[in-house]
Amino acid sequence: METRNVIVPVHDGPIDLARPHFVGIGGAGMSAVARLLLERGSRVSGSDTSDTAALRELEDAGAAVAIGHTASNLPTDATVLVWSSAVTPSNPEIAAARRAGIPVVHRSDVLAHLITTAEQSVAVAGTHGKTMTTGILSAALTQLDPSYAIGATPVGRPNAHQGLGGLLVAETDESDRTAGRYHPQVAVVLNVDDDHPEQYVDLNDVLDVFERLARNSSVLVVSSDDPGARLLIERLQAAPGPQVVTVGEAKDADVRVRRVLWDGTASHVTVQDADGSWHEFTLAVPGRHNALNAAAAFAAGRVLGAEPTDLVVGISAFQGIKRRLATTGSHAGVTVLDSYAHHPSEITADLATARMLAEGRVIAVFEPTGWTRTAALGEEMGRRLAAADEVVLLDVHASVESPLAGISTAPMAAQVVACGGRAHRTSDGRDVADVVAQLVEPGDLVVTMGTGTAGRVGRAVLLRLAETLVTVPAV
Repeated sequence: METRNVIVPVHDGPIDLARPHFVGIGGAGMSAVARLLLERGSRVSGSDTSDTAALRELEDAGAAVAIGHTASNLPTDATVLVWSSAVTPSNPEIAAARRAGIPVVHRSDVLAHLITTAEQSVAVAGTHGKTMTTGILSAALTQLDPSYAIGATPVGRPNAHQGLGGLLVAETDESDRTAGRYHPQVAVVLNVDDDHPEQYVDLNDVLDVFERLARNSSVLVVSSDDPGARLLIERLQAAPGPQVVTVGEAKDADVRVRRVLWDGTASHVTVQDADGSWHEFTLAVPGRHNALNAAAAFAAGRVLGAEPTDLVVGISAFQGIKRRLATTGSHAGVTVLDSYAHHPSEITADLATARMLAEGRVIAVFEPTGWTRTAALGEEMGRRLAAADEVVLLDVHASVESPLAGISTAPMAAQVVACGGRAHRTSDGRDVADVVAQLVEPGDLVVTMGTGTAGRVGRAVLLRLAETLVTVPAV
């Protein structure tokens, strides 16, 4: 999702994590690191702007949390203040920490410390799919009891865990350019795409960050199929670097995906390992892109020395990630899925999966994320959304102020229509449920997509259907 165009300073020196205070503790990445430190024995506190399930879960785990940002939230005995790129420099808690001489460090500094000090570590990166792959890999390695930190919540598990095995599996974020700061034993790069126009000049700029991550690692597990990942491999050939293990459907992949079969929302995946052996696992998540993510997790597990049979069992036990094509519910023959997709490539992948699952039509409910992203990618999003039979567009969701004027979903809607689709614009999240309820028919599949309020639309649609679709008893 869109971030501020922020420069994250590098912290030099040790970090005392005995009593960390997190500003923005409810964020996806922040809450994972906070939970990991809680389970390591740190006395964690933090604040955020609104009360969320993530805050309540951290509080239940032992963190002291506060709603709102004030200087008084900062404990006098805090050993470090941790901030994220979503927090503005004028935050009163940051100012209070500086006045008190308490070190102020970015979330990436803490994660880098945890990765560096782990006995073994894996950094999962990529423009798309890193959350899903981190979740799959942490489940695949269950026999090793790894620690992990994921930027979303897996079904049936917390988003972070301190294991006993000495291995850390961590999702790393390129949106603020910090992914290149990590030094893991194993790096996983799923794909390289131009996803953050507010932060990067072009694709080469993005490649620079991923190349730094790759060169900081001993082994790179990387897609053989993605064009951006192929460019990364070419860059690494220019000078000595990490051992490269490729994974994908390409014939030259070291770990090759030989077959993907579908069974409802499950995928049966067959991979050929680098040693020539074949292995099959079932992934309880739909989509070819997710099957490839699971193959990358398998390849990373093999690099770490895990047995194929253990990896197969672990992957098959994985139940998915919340808001990653998760089923919201169904009513009167209409099924609703929820997706975090907010980039053209992600839209294409999830709508292709929806088309495969749908008995009837596919209806996409999309909320664009970020002003700069919508200005740069909005028309391409519209062209990709046209793969749905009906497209319902909400207004732009943004967590930062717009540096631009006049940004709307009108050009996006125009591209949907130009590509043969049907577009409906609505500015109110409550009204969208009425719009969708009027469009759907039994057998249709609705996909709610986006990083903001779109995740709440699906339940509102199901509630509206329950109110409006009344079965008339036979006479």
